[in-house]
Amino acid sequence: MTKTVTKLMNEDITTLFVTDGEGNILLANEFTAMTLGMTLNDLLNSNVYDLVATDIYNTSATIETLKTHKNAHVTLTTKAGYQINSKSNPIFYPDGTLHLVVTKSDPLTEEEVKQWTENVRPIIAEENAQKSEKMANVIAESMEMKRVLRVCKQVSKYNSRILLLGESGVGKEVVANYVHQHSTLADNAFIAVNCAAIPDSLFESEFFGYEKGTFTGAKEDKIGLIEAANGGTLFLDEISEMPLELQAKLLRVLETMMIRRVGGIEEIPVSFRLISASNQDILSLVEQGKFRRDLYYRINAIPVFIPPLRERKKDVLALANHFVEYFNSYYNHNMTLTNQHTKHLITCAWPGNVRELKNYIEYIVVTADLKLPNIAHPDNTDSTILDEHTLQLAAQTSDYQEFIAHVEKIYFDYHLEENNWNISQTAEATHVSRPFIYKKISDLELEQNNTL
Repeated sequence: MTKTVTKLMNEDITTLFVTDGEGNILLANEFTAMTLGMTLNDLLNSNVYDLVATDIYNTSATIETLKTHKNAHVTLTTKAGYQINSKSNPIFYPDGTLHLVVTKSDPLTEEEVKQWTENVRPIIAEENAQKSEKMANVIAESMEMKRVLRVCKQVSKYNSRILLLGESGVGKEVVANYVHQHSTLADNAFIAVNCAAIPDSLFESEFFGYEKGTFTGAKEDKIGLIEAANGGTLFLDEISEMPLELQAKLLRVLETMMIRRVGGIEEIPVSFRLISASNQDILSLVEQGKFRRDLYYRINAIPVFIPPLRERKKDVLALANHFVEYFNSYYNHNMTLTNQHTKHLITCAWPGNVRELKNYIEYIVVTADLKLPNIAHPDNTDSTILDEHTLQLAAQTSDYQEFIAHVEKIYFDYHLEENNWNISQTAEATHVSRPFIYKKISDLELEQNNTL
């Protein structure tokens, strides 16, 4: 970032933002957001083409510069009622390609500055604080994820059905909740359902509810998940796991917006926003006869692909720091990421995406007192079992002596505890001599865990 841009960012009482060569807003100030009737967080997740397309303002000097690569000067009117004299200037890479566009307004009058400082700025600050609290679980530092959020924020204003696609663990439910929070339904229910977790025999009663006396144990009426989402948002994760029979019934609900409880005869009207998600290629499942084609087109009005974590490296450290802060607070720890952790975070492919990263951070927080907290896999109940993947992670972040010492500590600590610290029995179980056991206790600083 140039010194000129840094200096401009300190001028809070002129409209200002900086975009990349595609119109994505990289930097902005509170005053600019206020003139557009937006919060700063929302503005920073926006693109200038989208702002004009949605009539946030009627014309754009930035777009003119993006198209011509020349200075531009326009007078625009914002949706919030401000008339602004806007000027844009291009900044180029050494090879002559467009790098950034800096857009700035004329200075405000003294009276406008006073009104902004005393009346408007406190309101915007409060709105930004509320928005930050609401969206605390959405971490988007990478351009790839910012694009996803920008699309989702745009479509959230409408009742179009969204299909979220991406690998397991990329955060589809978080994105679905983001859409809900930005929609007009934000104050109503958000019902999230993992279709893969519901047994086939329970699908119908879970989704549609049932009437009292329908079957043994049905002692009272029960509303289903669809009815519970009435007035709000229904999120169907892994919708590709839904049985074909229930797919037909869901299709009818989407066509009629009416449901009938199991064992009931009354048609109950419902109104909800549907967001679906899958980690599979649903169109391929359609061709195989495993998913209804008509339902596929019903749920796929707005497809949104969420890229895997390995393709958005900027999000890895941001998410890691967020999870460290969360788990430090939860477990009352004060763990910080080391250089070894950071190296592993950047180089790991994260096949389990955000879910895997979260589990990894929880593990290194709760095992922070160990020298190599990333060696033992957190899912292992037997600490002597280290799978190949775990050992490879350890090899990436430690030298030979540290690696061997830690593995030995796990090994002998386990066998000593198993044999109640009986040295003879431990030596027999591990096929080493008693003096060797005593030496390892000393070298590895092993201590007996005495419990009453």
